[in-house]
Amino acid sequence: MKQKIENEVSCLNLSEPMNITLRYPAVGKITHEQVRWSNAIVNSPVVYGLIERRTLYFITGEVKHKYTEKNLGVPDSWKDLYFHLTDDDLGLIGGQKNVPRTYAALRELAKKLVPVTFKNEQGQLIRGEVHWVDSFFYNTETGLYDVRVSPEIMPYLIDISKSFTTFDLGTAMLLRSKYSQKMYELCSQFCGDFRFLDSGEKAQGHVYKKRVVPIQMEDFRRIFNLDEVRDPRTKKVITPAIYTSFKEVRQFILEATQMELFELYAAKHSNLWFDFQEGPRKGRGGKVSSIFIYIYTKEFPKEGIEKPWQKGDEPLSPFEEYAEPVEHTDIHQRMRENVWYNAGKEAQEIALQTLLGHYLHEDEVFYYMKQIRLKAGRSYDSYMQVIQVIQDKEKQPKFKSGTDTYRRNSIIKYALRVNLKEFGWSLEPMNATTKNKKKPIEQDLFSYR
Repeated sequence: MKQKIENEVSCLNLSEPMNITLRYPAVGKITHEQVRWSNAIVNSPVVYGLIERRTLYFITGEVKHKYTEKNLGVPDSWKDLYFHLTDDDLGLIGGQKNVPRTYAALRELAKKLVPVTFKNEQGQLIRGEVHWVDSFFYNTETGLYDVRVSPEIMPYLIDISKSFTTFDLGTAMLLRSKYSQKMYELCSQFCGDFRFLDSGEKAQGHVYKKRVVPIQMEDFRRIFNLDEVRDPRTKKVITPAIYTSFKEVRQFILEATQMELFELYAAKHSNLWFDFQEGPRKGRGGKVSSIFIYIYTKEFPKEGIEKPWQKGDEPLSPFEEYAEPVEHTDIHQRMRENVWYNAGKEAQEIALQTLLGHYLHEDEVFYYMKQIRLKAGRSYDSYMQVIQVIQDKEKQPKFKSGTDTYRRNSIIKYALRVNLKEFGWSLEPMNATTKNKKKPIEQDLFSYR
């Protein structure tokens, strides 16, 4: 199962400043800063409680200020791995009235391990467990709490060149359950210009919409630590299974975390929220085998009314509207069989300009024709390729019955921006051409198991 991130875009720039502030001992007050974790941590099972994970978020902010912002690597000296916290810091993490509870959670961190999986230089699969905090001290004279961050975890916070997730520290600290924390991390991982690619589905004509994440239930249950966990060597039960039915998963995890993130988003305290949908079941009356997560952000909001999907709303679909194959033949073959293929270049240009004029505004036609002429100067087939993707779009029933606005958006967002990629190029909308685009990044989805 693989995915591709196309033209990666940050999804953490909120349209308005938020009203919450976090304080750090070394740097004073800051507002909603971005931090990042290796995807090995994001995709690891939930083993920490609510306050414990808030403490990890807090420590991540400290690591960022002490090392990442200064472009320092993992420190060599164990003395540099100590961080000093006060009662005020513990109050920020768990609430001013819950300092003793946060203190207890801080102590527990030193006892827990987070599972990680990776391949060594020989390509061998290695399963292991590492501490976030490997020692804890309380100074009875100064009232300081000294925590030593494990050197094994530091590379997952500092030396990250790929396969990492950026999320908003202020939002993460506001979340009220360990499951909403984990869901926020997962949504942050895929909330940019992300499109899941699956060769099997694509071969059948299906193309996933951007920011739609299909997750197999076995992966979901592992990440949320819902299944029974046994020691890989002794086979002894470490944790028992919980929420064994999908009904329980839906109620206590999916619906609960969805509502929490949506409420924070509506109150401008979160940069994202999500919808979810059951995937296919295994056999008639069988168990749900997968789910689809639809991620919405300020930059990429939900179309229509922004609210969690309810029965009676327009059905959610994980695939692009053009996913239904218009014909069985290859798009290149259809182009060669098109009546305009053997026409002269000037005739193709006139035909294309007329075709665009049926659906787009006058200034848009001028803009796109200018871009296509530049491309045509280097590639003779450019006019014909654009004609073909538009004509393919015209054959689709949903396009034929759509409104003028719908058809215009279909041409701009899909035919010109997405479908043309089958020919190795695409045309960005007018308001996006000046943005700097990063090169595509390919990586495994949920590969840290």
